[in-house]
Amino acid sequence: TYFLKSHDYSIRNISPLLADSKNLSLLFWIILIPFFIIFIKAFYDYIIAFCALNIMFYTVSGKTRVKNIDFSSHKSVIQRKIFQYILLMLYVTLILIIPPLVLWLFICLSFQVFSLEPESTAAKSLSRSVELIKGNIIPTIIMLVLCYIATYWFLPEMFIWASEKVSLNTFLVQCFEPFFGMLPLDYYNDILSVVNYRIDTVTLSRNTVEFLISFIIIGFTLPFRCCCFTQMYKLYDSDRIKEFSKESDEIIKRAAGKKRKN
Repeated sequence: TYFLKSHDYSIRNISPLLADSKNLSLLFWIILIPFFIIFIKAFYDYIIAFCALNIMFYTVSGKTRVKNIDFSSHKSVIQRKIFQYILLMLYVTLILIIPPLVLWLFICLSFQVFSLEPESTAAKSLSRSVELIKGNIIPTIIMLVLCYIATYWFLPEMFIWASEKVSLNTFLVQCFEPFFGMLPLDYYNDILSVVNYRIDTVTLSRNTVEFLISFIIIGFTLPFRCCCFTQMYKLYDSDRIKEFSKESDEIIKRAAGKKRKN
């Protein structure tokens, strides 16, 4: 209660300053820039860890037992190819904008290919992902659906439900309400009245809290998704190796048969 009252008092004091649009814009950028810098650094570490986790899980789950796992060495592998990695992310982002969902299916292993095949570039990772998946479409669809349901819907919704049960959600909503009260909601509601929609501080605060909870849970389930898709890559890649080995065995048998005839 003291926390909320102190925030209400401070907002009433600074409200005359916020009446000027220049002061409001300046305050907005002062608040935004540090958070933006922190976000860029955190996002960089996140995307590096995404590929490094693929390498680490592939190494740990292999036939050879690894006693000491140096995560920094796995990160350095990705950092050496950072330009190609950024290019791959741009390619994937552009493909995700395209409506046909079938394209999303065929590129879902591109980051695993990029991480686990040292000579792969951004373009080669995409084509290799298509090559691996085109013969395993049904298992890939099942894996994508299960991962989406588990980490993007079920777990976030479960944590949102739990936060409401312990009143954490209500407390966080009350913390965000004074800040959204600083926005010119009446102006936005006049615009949205065309589509018969209205927003208020409670709705904005609740949506923000639910988004943050979902974002945190989705972020923390990254290792689970990495393990699933890395294992899927191993299975698909082993099938390809078996096919190649069968072809080579047939070639050897044919060559041996010709020698016997000669």
